[in-house]
Amino acid sequence: MKRIAAFILCLCMVFALCACDNAEPQPTAEPTDTYTPVSFTNNGKKTTVSSLPEKVITAGPNCTEAFCALGLNELVIGKCMENHSLGAPAEYKDAIDAIPTLSVGYPTAQQIIDSGCDFIYANSWIFDDDLTIAQLEKAGITVYVSEATDIDGIYKELHDIAKIFLVDSAETVVSGLNERIDAVSAKIVGDITEPKKVFVLDSFIGDELYTAGGTNIESAYITAAGGANVFSELGKAWDAVEVSALVEADPEYIIIHDYSGSDYDGKVAALKAHPVLSQLSAVQNENFIRLSLENAFPSIRCADTVETIAQALYPDNF
Repeated sequence: MKRIAAFILCLCMVFALCACDNAEPQPTAEPTDTYTPVSFTNNGKKTTVSSLPEKVITAGPNCTEAFCALGLNELVIGKCMENHSLGAPAEYKDAIDAIPTLSVGYPTAQQIIDSGCDFIYANSWIFDDDLTIAQLEKAGITVYVSEATDIDGIYKELHDIAKIFLVDSAETVVSGLNERIDAVSAKIVGDITEPKKVFVLDSFIGDELYTAGGTNIESAYITAAGGANVFSELGKAWDAVEVSALVEADPEYIIIHDYSGSDYDGKVAALKAHPVLSQLSAVQNENFIRLSLENAFPSIRCADTVETIAQALYPDNF
């Protein structure tokens, strides 16, 4: 009996092997994720993106414009912080208008999380105790903060984002911006015996004036245009200064931010009507430089901003 059972078992194994030989070959599962992890240093730490982000939120017009310039606007499912905007640049207007608005002003953590995004590019000042980077990261969202304090920092951010999203458009964008800024330098370099003294007026806060400090990207724009921020010694990006401090600084030019809710004309009128500020040489000579708030951000508008300031400081060179 044992021999018969063994014989039957052998026959079964033979038939099974033959069946396997005659069966159709089974397909081998191919990897579904071929994304090579990308690491970047931002907001004081190193972050690694392990899969291609598919849904993006931009918090700030500058951030939205960067994605448009890089050809990534179709990935943006929501934009925020347009409450002070005077409008998008003409070349990106249609693309930006097509992006849904998640929040006109500052977004909440829940709005961002509920959007379903997996990546956010945001201005640093949206974060506080109610909206933290840790909250978003815990929800699986990669956070990239727009934090550049100089022009090279802007270029780095563009290159980082292009690398994360597997596009090579940053090189073209950065090269174009750099050429324009270099062209400004070439036009004014021979005439800079001493940088022109410039004050940035964002707004009035009571009896004080809100201005840009040394770590503000605007200081870098002014320097590239052949000027010097008279309050570059301020350690904060934004700070308030007293009227007496401005009188002592005696700027030759005043950059005045123009934005919804705090317009250029109103601030010019306030300077001229002020009993002390009206006596400044910059006010007496009406050496005002009109700049939209978006142009004061770290952004792809950097070349526009440097050109605008330089043309005002050195009109004969342009």
